[in-house]
Amino acid sequence: MNNTRARSGFWRMAAALALPIAMQNLLISCASLIDTAMIVPLGDTAVTAVGVAGRFTFLLNVMAFGFCSGSASLISQYWGVKDHGGIRRSYGIALVSAMTLAFVYAAVLAIFPGTCISLFGPEEGPARLAAQYVQILALGVPFMMYSQVSCAALRATEKVSVPLISSAASVVTNLSLNYCLIHGNFGFPRLEVRGAAIATVCGAVVQALIVFLFLQFGKNAVRARFSEYLSFSKAFALKYAKVAAPVFLNETMWAVGTNAYVMVLARQGTEVYAGYTIYETVQQLFFVFFVGICHASAIMVGKSVGRGEEEEAFGIAKRFMLVTPLAGFVLGGALILLRTPILSLLTIETEIARTTAMALLLFYGFWLGIRMISYTAICGVFRAGGDTKAGCFMDMTCLYLVGIPAVCIAGLWLHLPFVAIVAIMFIAEDVPKSAVCLWYFFTKKWIRRLTK
Repeated sequence: MNNTRARSGFWRMAAALALPIAMQNLLISCASLIDTAMIVPLGDTAVTAVGVAGRFTFLLNVMAFGFCSGSASLISQYWGVKDHGGIRRSYGIALVSAMTLAFVYAAVLAIFPGTCISLFGPEEGPARLAAQYVQILALGVPFMMYSQVSCAALRATEKVSVPLISSAASVVTNLSLNYCLIHGNFGFPRLEVRGAAIATVCGAVVQALIVFLFLQFGKNAVRARFSEYLSFSKAFALKYAKVAAPVFLNETMWAVGTNAYVMVLARQGTEVYAGYTIYETVQQLFFVFFVGICHASAIMVGKSVGRGEEEEAFGIAKRFMLVTPLAGFVLGGALILLRTPILSLLTIETEIARTTAMALLLFYGFWLGIRMISYTAICGVFRAGGDTKAGCFMDMTCLYLVGIPAVCIAGLWLHLPFVAIVAIMFIAEDVPKSAVCLWYFFTKKWIRRLTK
């Protein structure tokens, strides 16, 4: 009876945490799909430009996720023992570090947009439009970083509704301005790709403002005077760095590595890369559910480890590790069935772009369950359990020693078909990483209490 109640309580809590987080990311992904739908009528050149420019938003998001995961590893464990001072100091040091990077990153995009875009080697037309996009995007970078770090702290203390509400407001702002500015509706100027960038920046400002107001006036464990955020000692800063530095290095180097993939893929031609951009937008609609699973796992595992309940933490983690591939196969099947009606909503310029997107979605649907194993293990279990180094080693080894060489050989030397290159990209990285993650998970060496 007690076991039945425990399982019931587990699933209720997991759903209460995972669903709002999944809904938040689903909103963002739907907005991205609608963004793409508005850009698609402008042609493959514009789609490719936004896809290439989007790599810089992706890099920013991944670096922010590094700060977020590092601080959340501490915050979730401090939340388990109700140490509000530790929560606020962890948030404060994460925010200062993240915002410093954000201003530097924004300055680079604003001053050297053309140089940044040239790294991906797109053709001249897409490159020019992408440079315009990232120069405008630079204005929104500090707002995006602030929202991500703050929302991560709120989620780690089980305040999952505020990130959802602020994301909804951001999405509504973004889509409304997209409709007005991309094609010049309601008397607004027709700005096309630049209009999409302006809308993105405005949406980021709205979200940051809502989150800031809640942190200042709402009831939450993160709320404090600014001086309290900066009240950490040298010893605490070193403790934070020991936990967060491997995560930030992990996410940053992973983003750089995946952008190396894009440098190969973007050189295969504008039409096929336009198809890849559309595929990425669609697959995000299904990936969001794993974001919810991952964050729910991190919160629940971190709380248990923080309280010193190691066996309970392992049991919780084991359930999440089981549900991840099962959800992957179910959602992968749904993606395969729905890919045709979803793509039919988009006015895709060329048949090559359409067939490329269709084939990539078919492969990803079959592969989704395997790919998500390492994602949940590294981001949702190991880091929350207090071990941020193991995942970094696994990610970097499989990406740089296996994945990138395989893609470079397939795309630049063997000149294989585009879909084959993408399939090799996933298989070469995911198979060894998933195997190592499963082995390390059962050793329980990732359980390290940080609140002692």
